[in-house]
Amino acid sequence: MPPASAHTGARVLLVAKFNARYHRTGGALRDALTRLGCEVATVEERTRGLDALLHRSLQGRLSREIRRHRPDLVLVFKGGSLEPEAIDALRPLSPARWINWFPDSPHLLELSLRIGRAYDRCFIFDTSMVARHRELGRQAEYLAEGCEPAYHRPLPDPAWPRSRVAFVGSNEPNRAAALDALAGLGLTIRGPGWPGGPVYGDDFIRAFSNADMALNIHQYFGDPPELGRYGTGANRRVFEIAAIGTAELCDAKADVVRHFVEDREIVLFRNAGELRAKAEWLLGDTRVREEIAGRARARALKEHTWEHRLSELLERSLR
Repeated sequence: MPPASAHTGARVLLVAKFNARYHRTGGALRDALTRLGCEVATVEERTRGLDALLHRSLQGRLSREIRRHRPDLVLVFKGGSLEPEAIDALRPLSPARWINWFPDSPHLLELSLRIGRAYDRCFIFDTSMVARHRELGRQAEYLAEGCEPAYHRPLPDPAWPRSRVAFVGSNEPNRAAALDALAGLGLTIRGPGWPGGPVYGDDFIRAFSNADMALNIHQYFGDPPELGRYGTGANRRVFEIAAIGTAELCDAKADVVRHFVEDREIVLFRNAGELRAKAEWLLGDTRVREEIAGRARARALKEHTWEHRLSELLERSLR
């Protein structure tokens, strides 16, 4: 775990979505910054509830919090609704550096490029998107996503239905086509748009913990390359499953192997035929599954928590 003393006293204003059920990451980032020694204030990106009733806009709430908190850094996690012009108007209030951490894949590249021009630096989890920002002269850097060890942990539960292969994700045509390759292998599917429905909280963890193998298929797997929607970045699920401690079978996006060793910490597939063959291999060897899962969990806790990511972000942004 990165030492808290490295960033003690740094004043960070975090802009994100905060909801323990649907948007856990905002709270996880806030807590990680606090553990790193930062003085953290937060602003909810969405204008909802009392803020909506009283017409408290995001720009107005940011203005008040900047004056009150006097941040060294304003960190915006995605911030799709925070217009560049609003940041331009807020900059005179403080010498704080503005940082964007964009967690979505190239299907939202144009949004990332549009809002990115307002920031001092952009951190992006997909190297292909970093290259596009840099082509425009932007200060853009690669930064992977991470996991929350207090939440993403092994949670075996004898009361939970056991499955051979667990997949949790939204229902999309490319994913559905890939999942067809695992017919007859004991696949359990959960997520928005599937008959099993979405799972949240500890049920999300149980879905993977009580499976022999976890399957991760990125959005737009199998897309024609010319559409440019698939990209290279390892999604958050790569790190979540590793921390949960279940052997992971994942499509071979280029950035995955920056973080986990293929066939030792994660198993990768490149087409539907390879998906089935590697699933059968993993399901057929309990010892191999346990060894892969154990090595991946150890690596996730050692290198891939939100503290690790934020320590790196702060080091690069505040130097």
